[in-house]
Amino acid sequence: MLDMLKIKIGNYFLKLWAFFLISTFDVHAQNYLVPKNQAYETRSGFHFSYNQGSKVCNWLSYTITSDDVKGTEVYSKTYHKDSAIKVCPTEDMYEGYAYVKGQLKPSSASRNSTQEMFEVYNMINVAPMEINLSKGYWRIMNNMISGWAVTFDSVFVIKGPIFEKKKPETIGGGKVSVPDKFFIVVLVKNGLDLGAIGFILPNNNDSSSVQKCSMPVDSVEAITGYDFFSELPDYLEYFVEESIDLNVWKDKSTSYMLKSKYVKQSRCVATEKSGKRCEVKTECVTQNCWKHGCDIKSK
Repeated sequence: MLDMLKIKIGNYFLKLWAFFLISTFDVHAQNYLVPKNQAYETRSGFHFSYNQGSKVCNWLSYTITSDDVKGTEVYSKTYHKDSAIKVCPTEDMYEGYAYVKGQLKPSSASRNSTQEMFEVYNMINVAPMEINLSKGYWRIMNNMISGWAVTFDSVFVIKGPIFEKKKPETIGGGKVSVPDKFFIVVLVKNGLDLGAIGFILPNNNDSSSVQKCSMPVDSVEAITGYDFFSELPDYLEYFVEESIDLNVWKDKSTSYMLKSKYVKQSRCVATEKSGKRCEVKTECVTQNCWKHGCDIKSK
């Protein structure tokens, strides 16, 4: 009995020590958007590594803030070819196929900048995506991340394709490779809250829940071969990557509880299937209305 008590006390102080280390460490956006030892390029609002063979980014990363999702910048309806990428795909390569232009960085994350909204419609920011995924769980994931941007001060997102077949399916006359899956890793920080979570979503109309697709970041690393958030000190990298603290991502997080005291009714930040921003008013901390996953019932 005494030994069990010692273990519990030891675990308690270990958690306190971990929280102390987290709270005293300063996170800088530029350190966490690029996987370790990866060459990259930058456009307004995101970093990326482009694969000239597949004509799809190996990965693309961005930060997202409360201002980004609450802005009023108008969506573009036209995509443009990146003038600096010689083998950048064109819109017509997607015509006549069962795949749509799936945005890696969504337009909903660029509502506060004209230039960033323009770059979201750059063809290097898209990959062939099954339409049900694009309008379904991919959109739901983007809405969840938008909610986290409202709840947490710092949100860092890295996304990319996963190719499992030796000879991937292609579109555009064999020029653009179709990913078998997509990965997402997210790092958030706000006060005592520090957490990372990963997702792998099949590029099909699979109805598996988002929860079933979630996993620790180191599991995504094992599949993709990338080392994410490597510039975190080792003790923090291991702390946030090896497991998922579900409390960080729900209404039990410190950030959620603190900000819930000051929340005011405002327009939902989520994106509808049509691509337009939701019009519903909400009092949820994440600024997602009841139909887009709010934990608080709208009045």
